Amino acid sequence: MPSETIGLYAQRGVIQDSVHGFIPINEAEYYLLQTPFFRRLHNIKQLGMSFLVFPSARHSRLEHSLGVMHLMWQLGRRVVEELAADQRLCQETLEDCDDKHFNTFIQVARLVGMLHDVGHLAYSHMSEEAIKDIAHFSDSRSKALFDELTLYSGSDALKVHEAYGVAFSESLARLAEGSDFPALKSTIEAAVASLRRGAQGSEREALNELGLRDNAILLLHDMISNEIADADRLDYLQRDAQATGIVYGNIDVARLLAGIKLQASSEGRPVLTLDIKSLQTLEDVFDARYKMYRSVYFHHKTISLAKSVTRFLRLVSTLDLSWLGIYGNQTLQEAIRPTALSNAIMNDDYYFDDPELDLIVRGFASGSVKDDESRVIRRWALSMLDRRDLLPLSLIKRSEEVTMIADSVLRSNGRAPTGKLVSELIDMLHSHVEYLEETMKSKLKVDDMKLDAFESYVISSDRLNEGNINVFNWNESMYLRALIEQGSMPVILLYAYSDDESSHLKLRQRANELRSVAREKIGEIMREGLKELRA
Repeated sequence: MPSETIGLYAQRGVIQDSVHGFIPINEAEYYLLQTPFFRRLHNIKQLGMSFLVFPSARHSRLEHSLGVMHLMWQLGRRVVEELAADQRLCQETLEDCDDKHFNTFIQVARLVGMLHDVGHLAYSHMSEEAIKDIAHFSDSRSKALFDELTLYSGSDALKVHEAYGVAFSESLARLAEGSDFPALKSTIEAAVASLRRGAQGSEREALNELGLRDNAILLLHDMISNEIADADRLDYLQRDAQATGIVYGNIDVARLLAGIKLQASSEGRPVLTLDIKSLQTLEDVFDARYKMYRSVYFHHKTISLAKSVTRFLRLVSTLDLSWLGIYGNQTLQEAIRPTALSNAIMNDDYYFDDPELDLIVRGFASGSVKDDESRVIRRWALSMLDRRDLLPLSLIKRSEEVTMIADSVLRSNGRAPTGKLVSELIDMLHSHVEYLEETMKSKLKVDDMKLDAFESYVISSDRLNEGNINVFNWNESMYLRALIEQGSMPVILLYAYSDDESSHLKLRQRANELRSVAREKIGEIMREGLKELRA
Protein backbone atom coordinates (compact mmCIF):
# COMPACT_ATOMS: atom_id res chain seq x y z
CA MET A 1 0.00 0.00 0.00
CA PRO A 2 1.18 3.59 -0.58
CA SER A 3 3.14 5.01 2.36
CA GLU A 4 3.04 8.69 1.38
CA THR A 5 1.45 11.09 3.86
CA ILE A 6 -1.37 13.28 2.57
CA GLY A 7 -2.19 16.08 4.95
CA LEU A 8 -1.88 14.55 8.40
CA TYR A 9 -2.46 10.89 7.60
CA ALA A 10 -0.97 8.08 5.57
CA GLN A 11 -2.30 7.55 2.07
CA ARG A 12 -4.84 4.73 1.88
CA GLY A 13 -5.26 4.54 -1.88
CA VAL A 14 -6.63 6.37 -4.90
CA ILE A 15 -10.06 6.87 -6.43
CA GLN A 16 -10.44 6.94 -10.21
CA ASP A 17 -12.41 10.06 -11.16
CA SER A 18 -13.85 10.90 -14.57
CA VAL A 19 -12.75 14.55 -14.34
CA HIS A 20 -9.49 14.63 -12.35
CA GLY A 21 -8.12 11.13 -12.92
CA PHE A 22 -6.53 9.63 -9.80
CA ILE A 23 -7.66 11.25 -6.55
CA PRO A 24 -5.51 10.09 -3.61
CA ILE A 25 -7.19 9.69 -0.22
CA ASN A 26 -5.68 9.11 3.20
CA GLU A 27 -6.68 6.75 6.00
CA ALA A 28 -8.83 9.27 7.89
CA GLU A 29 -10.70 10.37 4.76
CA TYR A 30 -11.31 6.72 3.86
CA TYR A 31 -12.78 6.27 7.34
CA LEU A 32 -15.15 9.22 6.80
CA LEU A 33 -16.23 7.89 3.40
CA GLN A 34 -17.49 4.72 5.10
CA THR A 35 -19.85 6.66 7.39
CA PRO A 36 -23.55 6.85 6.45
CA PHE A 37 -23.25 10.62 5.98
CA PHE A 38 -21.00 10.11 2.96
CA ARG A 39 -22.48 6.82 1.77
CA ARG A 40 -25.82 8.57 1.29
CA LEU A 41 -24.20 11.04 -1.13
CA HIS A 42 -23.93 8.18 -3.64
CA ASN A 43 -27.71 8.36 -3.81
CA ILE A 44 -28.11 12.11 -4.28
CA LYS A 45 -27.76 13.29 -7.85
CA GLN A 46 -25.69 16.41 -8.33
CA LEU A 47 -28.29 18.00 -10.64
CA GLY A 48 -31.43 16.59 -9.07
CA MET A 49 -33.99 15.58 -11.68
CA SER A 50 -32.14 17.26 -14.54
CA PHE A 51 -31.49 13.80 -15.98
CA LEU A 52 -35.03 14.05 -17.37
CA VAL A 53 -33.68 16.88 -19.55
CA PHE A 54 -30.06 15.68 -19.91
CA PRO A 55 -30.33 11.87 -19.65
CA SER A 56 -26.67 11.27 -18.80
CA ALA A 57 -26.67 13.74 -15.87
CA ARG A 58 -26.87 11.10 -13.15
CA HIS A 59 -23.60 11.89 -11.38
CA SER A 60 -23.68 12.14 -7.60
CA ARG A 61 -22.85 14.62 -4.87
CA LEU A 62 -20.14 12.22 -3.69
CA GLU A 63 -18.27 12.52 -6.99
CA HIS A 64 -18.41 16.30 -6.76
CA SER A 65 -17.32 16.32 -3.11
CA LEU A 66 -14.28 14.20 -3.90
CA GLY A 67 -13.44 16.42 -6.87
CA VAL A 68 -13.61 19.56 -4.74
CA MET A 69 -11.48 17.87 -2.06
CA HIS A 70 -8.87 17.16 -4.75
CA LEU A 71 -8.90 20.76 -6.02
CA MET A 72 -8.68 22.11 -2.45
CA TRP A 73 -5.62 19.90 -1.98
CA GLN A 74 -3.97 21.33 -5.08
CA LEU A 75 -4.94 24.88 -4.15
CA GLY A 76 -3.84 24.29 -0.54
CA ARG A 77 -0.38 23.21 -1.68
CA ARG A 78 -0.06 26.38 -3.76
CA VAL A 79 -1.06 28.48 -0.76
CA VAL A 80 1.44 26.68 1.47
CA GLU A 81 4.20 27.38 -1.09
CA GLU A 82 3.28 31.05 -0.92
CA LEU A 83 3.19 31.05 2.90
CA ALA A 84 6.57 29.35 3.08
CA ALA A 85 8.02 32.09 0.87
CA ASP A 86 6.58 34.97 2.94
CA GLN A 87 7.32 34.73 6.65
CA ARG A 88 5.14 37.71 7.58
CA LEU A 89 2.03 36.37 5.84
CA CYS A 90 2.72 32.92 7.26
CA GLN A 91 2.81 34.25 10.82
CA GLU A 92 -0.52 35.99 10.17
CA THR A 93 -2.00 32.60 9.19
CA LEU A 94 -0.33 29.89 11.28
CA GLU A 95 1.17 29.74 14.77
CA ASP A 96 4.37 28.24 13.38
CA CYS A 97 5.68 28.04 9.82
CA ASP A 98 6.77 24.40 9.82
CA ASP A 99 5.79 21.19 8.06
CA LYS A 100 3.40 20.19 10.84
CA HIS A 101 1.31 23.35 10.49
CA PHE A 102 1.55 23.32 6.69
CA ASN A 103 0.24 19.74 6.63
CA THR A 104 -2.51 20.68 9.08
CA PHE A 105 -3.62 23.53 6.81
CA ILE A 106 -3.67 21.16 3.82
CA GLN A 107 -5.67 18.55 5.77
CA VAL A 108 -8.30 21.08 6.79
CA ALA A 109 -8.44 22.29 3.18
CA ARG A 110 -9.17 18.75 1.99
CA LEU A 111 -11.90 18.32 4.59
CA VAL A 112 -13.46 21.66 3.60
CA GLY A 113 -13.82 20.20 0.12
CA MET A 114 -15.20 16.90 1.40
CA LEU A 115 -17.71 18.49 3.75
CA HIS A 116 -18.91 21.48 1.73
CA ASP A 117 -21.92 19.61 0.26
CA VAL A 118 -22.43 16.85 2.83
CA GLY A 119 -25.73 18.50 3.87
CA HIS A 120 -27.50 18.19 0.52
CA LEU A 121 -30.88 16.48 0.65
CA ALA A 122 -32.94 14.58 -1.91
CA TYR A 123 -32.79 16.02 -5.45
CA SER A 124 -30.04 18.42 -4.31
CA HIS A 125 -30.95 22.10 -4.87
CA MET A 126 -34.39 21.18 -6.24
CA SER A 127 -35.78 20.44 -2.76
CA GLU A 128 -34.33 23.48 -0.99
CA GLU A 129 -36.99 26.03 -1.96
CA ALA A 130 -39.71 23.71 -0.66
CA ILE A 131 -37.91 23.18 2.65
CA LYS A 132 -37.63 26.95 3.11
CA ASP A 133 -41.38 27.25 2.52
CA ILE A 134 -42.21 24.34 4.83
CA ALA A 135 -40.15 25.97 7.58
CA HIS A 136 -42.37 29.06 7.32
CA PHE A 137 -45.71 27.23 7.71
CA SER A 138 -47.68 28.57 10.67
CA ASP A 139 -47.59 25.55 12.99
CA SER A 140 -45.40 24.35 15.83
CA ARG A 141 -43.67 21.60 13.85
CA SER A 142 -42.61 24.07 11.17
CA LYS A 143 -41.38 26.44 13.85
CA ALA A 144 -39.15 23.67 15.18
CA LEU A 145 -37.76 23.15 11.67
CA PHE A 146 -37.29 26.90 11.17
CA ASP A 147 -35.55 27.30 14.54
CA GLU A 148 -33.06 24.53 13.81
CA LEU A 149 -32.32 25.76 10.29
CA THR A 150 -31.78 29.25 11.69
CA LEU A 151 -29.49 27.88 14.40
CA TYR A 152 -27.31 25.92 12.01
CA SER A 153 -27.42 28.58 9.28
CA GLY A 154 -26.32 31.22 11.72
CA SER A 155 -29.16 33.48 10.50
CA ASP A 156 -32.76 33.42 9.34
CA ALA A 157 -31.62 33.47 5.70
CA LEU A 158 -32.00 29.66 5.79
CA LYS A 159 -29.17 28.40 3.63
CA VAL A 160 -30.63 24.94 3.68
CA HIS A 161 -27.90 22.52 2.62
CA GLU A 162 -25.30 24.53 4.54
CA ALA A 163 -27.39 24.27 7.71
CA TYR A 164 -27.75 20.50 7.32
CA GLY A 165 -24.04 20.31 6.54
CA VAL A 166 -23.18 21.84 9.92
CA ALA A 167 -25.56 19.45 11.73
CA PHE A 168 -24.15 16.40 9.91
CA SER A 169 -20.56 17.56 10.48
CA GLU A 170 -21.20 17.78 14.21
CA SER A 171 -22.21 14.12 14.13
CA LEU A 172 -19.12 13.29 12.08
CA ALA A 173 -16.96 15.08 14.64
CA ARG A 174 -18.48 12.92 17.41
CA LEU A 175 -17.73 9.81 15.36
CA ALA A 176 -14.17 11.00 14.77
CA GLU A 177 -13.65 11.50 18.50
CA GLY A 178 -13.97 7.75 18.96
CA SER A 179 -11.76 6.90 16.00
CA ASP A 180 -8.08 5.96 15.85
CA PHE A 181 -7.15 9.17 14.03
CA PRO A 182 -5.64 11.87 16.23
CA ALA A 183 -6.81 15.43 15.53
CA LEU A 184 -9.54 14.26 13.10
CA LYS A 185 -12.28 15.75 15.28
CA SER A 186 -10.45 19.07 15.46
CA THR A 187 -9.77 19.20 11.72
CA ILE A 188 -13.46 18.55 11.00
CA GLU A 189 -14.44 21.38 13.34
CA ALA A 190 -11.87 23.67 11.72
CA ALA A 191 -13.30 22.77 8.31
CA VAL A 192 -16.82 23.68 9.45
CA ALA A 193 -15.53 27.00 10.82
CA SER A 194 -13.94 27.65 7.43
CA LEU A 195 -17.14 26.89 5.55
CA ARG A 196 -19.13 29.39 7.61
CA ARG A 197 -16.24 31.87 7.81
CA GLY A 198 -15.96 31.97 11.57
CA ALA A 199 -15.45 29.71 14.57
CA GLN A 200 -18.22 28.97 17.07
CA GLY A 201 -18.21 27.01 20.33
CA SER A 202 -15.72 24.14 20.39
CA GLU A 203 -14.41 25.16 16.97
CA ARG A 204 -12.36 27.88 18.66
CA GLU A 205 -10.62 25.26 20.81
CA ALA A 206 -10.01 23.16 17.69
CA LEU A 207 -8.27 26.07 15.95
CA ASN A 208 -6.05 26.66 18.96
CA GLU A 209 -5.19 22.98 19.14
CA LEU A 210 -4.28 22.88 15.44
CA GLY A 211 -2.36 26.14 15.49
CA LEU A 212 -4.56 27.86 12.92
CA ARG A 213 -5.24 31.57 13.23
CA ASP A 214 -8.50 33.23 12.19
CA ASN A 215 -6.83 34.35 8.97
CA ALA A 216 -6.35 30.70 8.02
CA ILE A 217 -10.09 30.16 8.33
CA LEU A 218 -10.85 33.19 6.16
CA LEU A 219 -8.31 32.04 3.59
CA LEU A 220 -9.79 28.52 3.46
CA HIS A 221 -13.25 30.00 3.00
CA ASP A 222 -12.02 32.07 0.07
CA MET A 223 -10.48 28.97 -1.48
CA ILE A 224 -13.82 27.12 -1.48
CA SER A 225 -16.04 30.12 -2.27
CA ASN A 226 -14.77 33.36 -3.79
CA GLU A 227 -17.18 34.19 -6.67
CA ILE A 228 -14.34 34.14 -9.19
CA ALA A 229 -12.42 30.87 -9.44
CA ASP A 230 -12.98 28.74 -6.32
CA ALA A 231 -12.53 24.98 -5.94
CA ASP A 232 -16.28 24.31 -5.79
CA ARG A 233 -17.00 26.19 -9.02
CA LEU A 234 -13.98 24.78 -10.86
CA ASP A 235 -15.19 21.23 -10.20
CA TYR A 236 -18.91 21.54 -10.88
CA LEU A 237 -18.49 23.50 -14.10
CA GLN A 238 -16.30 20.74 -15.53
CA ARG A 239 -18.19 17.81 -14.03
CA ASP A 240 -21.67 19.03 -14.98
CA ALA A 241 -20.55 19.89 -18.51
CA GLN A 242 -19.09 16.43 -18.97
CA ALA A 243 -22.17 14.70 -17.55
CA THR A 244 -24.69 16.69 -19.58
CA GLY A 245 -22.72 16.53 -22.80
CA ILE A 246 -22.37 20.32 -22.93
CA VAL A 247 -18.99 21.42 -24.33
CA TYR A 248 -18.51 24.62 -22.33
CA GLY A 249 -16.68 23.32 -19.24
CA ASN A 250 -13.15 22.85 -20.60
CA ILE A 251 -10.94 24.78 -18.14
CA ASP A 252 -7.15 24.63 -17.77
CA VAL A 253 -7.18 24.26 -13.99
CA ALA A 254 -3.43 23.64 -13.77
CA ARG A 255 -2.70 26.99 -15.43
CA LEU A 256 -5.14 28.77 -13.18
CA LEU A 257 -3.61 27.24 -10.04
CA ALA A 258 -0.14 28.20 -11.22
CA GLY A 259 -1.29 31.84 -11.28
CA ILE A 260 -2.56 31.81 -7.68
CA LYS A 261 -0.51 33.89 -5.27
CA LEU A 262 -0.98 35.56 -1.88
CA GLN A 263 -0.73 39.20 -0.93
CA ALA A 264 -1.60 41.23 2.14
CA SER A 265 -5.01 42.90 2.21
CA SER A 266 -5.50 46.42 3.56
CA GLU A 267 -6.11 44.81 6.97
CA GLY A 268 -2.88 42.84 6.67
CA ARG A 269 -4.43 39.40 6.22
CA PRO A 270 -3.38 37.09 3.37
CA VAL A 271 -5.75 37.05 0.39
CA LEU A 272 -5.70 35.16 -2.87
CA THR A 273 -4.55 36.91 -6.01
CA LEU A 274 -4.43 35.84 -9.63
CA ASP A 275 -1.75 37.04 -12.02
CA ILE A 276 -2.27 38.55 -15.47
CA LYS A 277 -0.87 35.41 -17.15
CA SER A 278 -4.06 33.59 -16.10
CA LEU A 279 -6.27 35.98 -18.05
CA GLN A 280 -7.28 33.59 -20.81
CA THR A 281 -7.98 30.76 -18.38
CA LEU A 282 -10.10 33.06 -16.25
CA GLU A 283 -12.02 34.06 -19.38
CA ASP A 284 -12.68 30.35 -19.93
CA VAL A 285 -14.05 30.05 -16.37
CA PHE A 286 -16.49 32.91 -16.83
CA ASP A 287 -17.42 31.75 -20.31
CA ALA A 288 -18.18 28.25 -18.97
CA ARG A 289 -20.09 29.76 -16.05
CA TYR A 290 -22.27 31.95 -18.27
CA LYS A 291 -23.04 29.23 -20.80
CA MET A 292 -23.59 26.42 -18.27
CA TYR A 293 -26.09 28.50 -16.33
CA ARG A 294 -27.91 29.49 -19.50
CA SER A 295 -27.85 26.00 -21.01
CA VAL A 296 -28.19 23.69 -17.98
CA TYR A 297 -28.92 25.26 -14.59
CA PHE A 298 -31.49 27.74 -15.97
CA HIS A 299 -32.90 25.45 -18.67
CA HIS A 300 -36.63 26.13 -18.70
CA LYS A 301 -37.50 22.44 -18.28
CA THR A 302 -35.04 22.03 -15.40
CA ILE A 303 -36.70 24.92 -13.56
CA SER A 304 -40.12 23.45 -14.37
CA LEU A 305 -39.07 20.17 -12.71
CA ALA A 306 -37.78 22.08 -9.68
CA LYS A 307 -41.14 23.83 -9.35
CA SER A 308 -42.94 20.47 -9.44
CA VAL A 309 -40.67 19.19 -6.67
CA THR A 310 -41.41 22.29 -4.59
CA ARG A 311 -45.17 22.01 -5.12
CA PHE A 312 -45.21 18.29 -4.26
CA LEU A 313 -43.12 18.61 -1.09
CA ARG A 314 -45.22 21.51 0.19
CA LEU A 315 -48.36 19.39 -0.16
CA VAL A 316 -47.06 16.19 1.45
CA SER A 317 -44.86 17.68 4.21
CA THR A 318 -47.58 17.68 6.89
CA LEU A 319 -49.30 14.40 5.94
CA ASP A 320 -49.20 11.02 7.65
CA LEU A 321 -46.44 8.99 5.99
CA SER A 322 -46.58 5.99 8.33
CA TRP A 323 -47.58 3.81 5.36
CA LEU A 324 -44.00 4.18 4.10
CA GLY A 325 -42.62 2.37 7.12
CA ILE A 326 -39.62 4.74 7.17
CA TYR A 327 -40.41 7.75 9.30
CA GLY A 328 -42.55 6.09 11.96
CA ASN A 329 -45.31 8.42 13.08
CA GLN A 330 -43.42 11.55 12.05
CA THR A 331 -44.56 13.85 9.29
CA LEU A 332 -41.93 14.79 6.73
CA GLN A 333 -41.44 18.23 8.28
CA GLU A 334 -40.64 16.51 11.59
CA ALA A 335 -38.44 13.82 10.07
CA ILE A 336 -36.21 16.29 8.25
CA ARG A 337 -35.39 18.57 11.17
CA PRO A 338 -31.56 18.73 11.05
CA THR A 339 -31.09 17.03 14.43
CA ALA A 340 -33.72 14.36 13.70
CA LEU A 341 -32.30 13.62 10.26
CA SER A 342 -28.72 13.62 11.53
CA ASN A 343 -29.60 11.07 14.23
CA ALA A 344 -31.54 8.96 11.71
CA ILE A 345 -28.59 8.90 9.29
CA MET A 346 -26.20 8.05 12.12
CA ASN A 347 -28.39 5.05 13.02
CA ASP A 348 -29.10 4.09 9.39
CA ASP A 349 -32.83 4.59 9.98
CA TYR A 350 -33.52 6.86 7.01
CA TYR A 351 -31.55 9.30 4.86
CA PHE A 352 -33.94 11.56 2.89
CA ASP A 353 -31.96 10.88 -0.28
CA ASP A 354 -33.18 10.44 -3.87
CA PRO A 355 -34.42 6.82 -3.48
CA GLU A 356 -36.51 7.81 -0.44
CA LEU A 357 -38.12 10.76 -2.18
CA ASP A 358 -38.66 8.57 -5.26
CA LEU A 359 -40.52 6.13 -3.01
CA ILE A 360 -42.73 8.88 -1.60
CA VAL A 361 -43.49 10.20 -5.09
CA ARG A 362 -44.36 6.76 -6.44
CA GLY A 363 -46.49 6.02 -3.41
CA PHE A 364 -48.67 9.07 -3.99
CA ALA A 365 -48.69 8.61 -7.77
CA SER A 366 -50.04 5.08 -7.53
CA GLY A 367 -52.27 5.56 -4.47
CA SER A 368 -56.04 5.63 -4.63
CA VAL A 369 -57.58 9.09 -5.01
CA LYS A 370 -59.81 9.60 -1.98
CA ASP A 371 -60.42 13.33 -1.99
CA ASP A 372 -59.49 16.57 -3.73
CA GLU A 373 -56.24 16.93 -1.79
CA SER A 374 -55.13 13.41 -2.79
CA ARG A 375 -56.04 14.15 -6.39
CA VAL A 376 -53.88 17.26 -6.42
CA ILE A 377 -50.93 15.45 -4.79
CA ARG A 378 -51.21 12.60 -7.28
CA ARG A 379 -51.26 15.10 -10.13
CA TRP A 380 -47.92 16.62 -8.98
CA ALA A 381 -46.40 13.22 -8.24
CA LEU A 382 -47.18 12.11 -11.79
CA SER A 383 -45.51 15.23 -13.17
CA MET A 384 -42.26 14.09 -11.53
CA LEU A 385 -42.45 10.65 -13.10
CA ASP A 386 -43.35 10.11 -16.75
CA ARG A 387 -46.09 12.71 -17.25
CA ARG A 388 -44.13 15.58 -18.77
CA ASP A 389 -47.43 17.11 -19.89
CA LEU A 390 -48.24 17.81 -16.22
CA LEU A 391 -45.14 19.90 -15.57
CA PRO A 392 -45.65 23.67 -15.25
CA LEU A 393 -46.00 25.07 -18.76
CA SER A 394 -43.09 27.28 -19.88
CA LEU A 395 -44.50 30.58 -21.13
CA ILE A 396 -41.05 32.12 -21.39
CA LYS A 397 -38.58 29.43 -22.39
CA ARG A 398 -35.50 31.61 -22.67
CA SER A 399 -34.80 34.80 -20.79
CA GLU A 400 -33.58 36.35 -24.05
CA GLU A 401 -37.26 36.57 -25.03
CA VAL A 402 -37.86 39.02 -22.18
CA THR A 403 -34.70 40.94 -23.04
CA MET A 404 -35.92 41.34 -26.61
CA ILE A 405 -39.29 42.66 -25.40
CA ALA A 406 -37.51 45.21 -23.18
CA ASP A 407 -35.27 46.18 -26.08
CA SER A 408 -38.31 46.72 -28.34
CA VAL A 409 -40.17 48.77 -25.72
CA LEU A 410 -37.18 51.05 -25.21
CA ARG A 411 -36.53 51.56 -28.93
CA SER A 412 -40.19 52.26 -29.68
CA ASN A 413 -40.07 54.98 -27.03
CA GLY A 414 -36.90 56.54 -28.36
CA ARG A 415 -34.67 55.19 -25.60
CA ALA A 416 -31.33 53.47 -26.13
CA PRO A 417 -31.55 49.89 -24.77
CA THR A 418 -28.66 50.12 -22.30
CA GLY A 419 -27.93 47.20 -20.00
CA LYS A 420 -29.05 49.24 -16.98
CA LEU A 421 -32.44 50.19 -18.49
CA VAL A 422 -33.11 46.68 -19.79
CA SER A 423 -32.30 45.23 -16.34
CA GLU A 424 -34.62 47.71 -14.60
CA LEU A 425 -37.52 46.82 -16.90
CA ILE A 426 -36.96 43.09 -16.41
CA ASP A 427 -36.72 43.53 -12.64
CA MET A 428 -40.21 45.05 -12.62
CA LEU A 429 -41.79 41.82 -13.81
CA HIS A 430 -41.21 39.87 -10.61
CA SER A 431 -43.44 42.23 -8.60
CA HIS A 432 -46.14 42.12 -11.30
CA VAL A 433 -46.69 38.36 -11.51
CA GLU A 434 -50.10 38.53 -9.78
CA TYR A 435 -51.21 41.38 -12.04
CA LEU A 436 -49.95 39.46 -15.07
CA GLU A 437 -51.87 36.40 -13.92
CA GLU A 438 -55.13 38.32 -13.54
CA THR A 439 -54.85 40.14 -16.88
CA MET A 440 -53.99 36.92 -18.71
CA LYS A 441 -56.91 35.05 -17.11
CA SER A 442 -59.23 37.88 -18.14
CA LYS A 443 -57.89 38.04 -21.69
CA LEU A 444 -57.99 34.25 -22.19
CA LYS A 445 -61.18 33.71 -20.19
CA VAL A 446 -59.46 31.09 -18.03
CA ASP A 447 -60.30 30.80 -14.33
CA ASP A 448 -58.21 27.87 -13.17
CA MET A 449 -54.70 29.05 -13.96
CA LYS A 450 -51.81 30.18 -11.79
CA LEU A 451 -48.57 31.83 -12.79
CA ASP A 452 -45.21 31.25 -11.22
CA ALA A 453 -41.98 33.07 -12.03
CA PHE A 454 -38.32 32.20 -11.69
CA GLU A 455 -35.89 35.09 -11.27
CA SER A 456 -32.16 34.89 -10.83
CA TYR A 457 -28.89 35.95 -12.46
CA VAL A 458 -25.79 34.18 -13.69
CA ILE A 459 -23.28 36.56 -12.09
CA SER A 460 -23.82 39.11 -9.37
CA SER A 461 -21.51 42.03 -10.12
CA ASP A 462 -22.04 43.30 -6.55
CA ARG A 463 -20.95 40.00 -5.01
CA LEU A 464 -18.10 39.81 -7.49
CA ASN A 465 -16.81 43.20 -6.39
CA GLU A 466 -17.21 42.26 -2.73
CA GLY A 467 -15.29 39.01 -3.19
CA ASN A 468 -12.15 38.26 -1.22
CA ILE A 469 -9.89 37.46 -4.13
CA ASN A 470 -7.85 40.21 -5.76
CA VAL A 471 -7.51 39.93 -9.50
CA PHE A 472 -5.82 42.18 -12.06
CA ASN A 473 -7.90 45.06 -13.40
CA TRP A 474 -11.03 43.84 -15.18
CA ASN A 475 -10.30 46.45 -17.86
CA GLU A 476 -7.53 44.19 -19.08
CA SER A 477 -10.22 42.04 -20.73
CA MET A 478 -13.08 43.53 -22.71
CA TYR A 479 -14.42 39.98 -23.06
CA LEU A 480 -14.63 39.55 -19.29
CA ARG A 481 -16.33 42.90 -18.88
CA ALA A 482 -18.92 41.96 -21.50
CA LEU A 483 -19.54 38.55 -19.90
CA ILE A 484 -19.99 40.06 -16.46
CA GLU A 485 -22.33 42.77 -17.74
CA GLN A 486 -24.41 40.21 -19.63
CA GLY A 487 -24.32 37.71 -16.76
CA SER A 488 -25.51 40.35 -14.29
CA MET A 489 -28.77 40.92 -16.16
CA PRO A 490 -31.84 39.38 -14.48
CA VAL A 491 -32.99 36.01 -15.77
CA ILE A 492 -36.79 35.67 -15.82
CA LEU A 493 -38.73 32.53 -16.74
CA LEU A 494 -42.54 32.32 -16.53
CA TYR A 495 -44.74 29.28 -15.95
CA ALA A 496 -48.48 28.55 -16.01
CA TYR A 497 -50.11 25.64 -14.20
CA SER A 498 -53.27 24.35 -12.60
CA ASP A 499 -53.54 22.05 -9.60
CA ASP A 500 -56.34 20.25 -11.42
CA GLU A 501 -55.03 17.71 -13.93
CA SER A 502 -57.71 18.18 -16.58
CA SER A 503 -57.53 21.98 -16.33
CA HIS A 504 -53.77 21.86 -16.71
CA LEU A 505 -54.01 19.71 -19.83
CA LYS A 506 -56.41 22.25 -21.32
CA LEU A 507 -53.86 24.99 -20.64
CA ARG A 508 -51.23 22.96 -22.43
CA GLN A 509 -53.48 22.66 -25.48
CA ARG A 510 -53.48 26.46 -25.64
CA ALA A 511 -49.74 26.77 -25.06
CA ASN A 512 -48.98 28.95 -28.08
CA GLU A 513 -51.88 31.27 -27.30
CA LEU A 514 -50.77 31.59 -23.66
CA ARG A 515 -47.21 32.40 -24.71
CA SER A 516 -48.38 35.03 -27.18
CA VAL A 517 -50.60 36.73 -24.58
CA ALA A 518 -47.84 36.54 -21.96
CA ARG A 519 -45.41 38.37 -24.23
CA GLU A 520 -48.09 40.96 -25.05
CA LYS A 521 -48.84 41.63 -21.37
CA ILE A 522 -45.16 41.73 -20.45
CA GLY A 523 -44.71 44.46 -23.06
CA GLU A 524 -47.61 46.43 -21.54
CA ILE A 525 -46.11 46.15 -18.04
CA MET A 526 -42.75 47.35 -19.32
CA ARG A 527 -44.27 50.32 -21.16
CA GLU A 528 -46.00 51.42 -17.96
CA GLY A 529 -42.82 50.83 -16.02
CA LEU A 530 -40.86 52.98 -18.43
CA LYS A 531 -43.17 55.90 -17.59
CA GLU A 532 -42.26 55.48 -13.91
CA LEU A 533 -38.55 55.43 -14.76
CA ARG A 534 -38.96 58.68 -16.70
CA ALA A 535 -40.74 60.26 -13.76
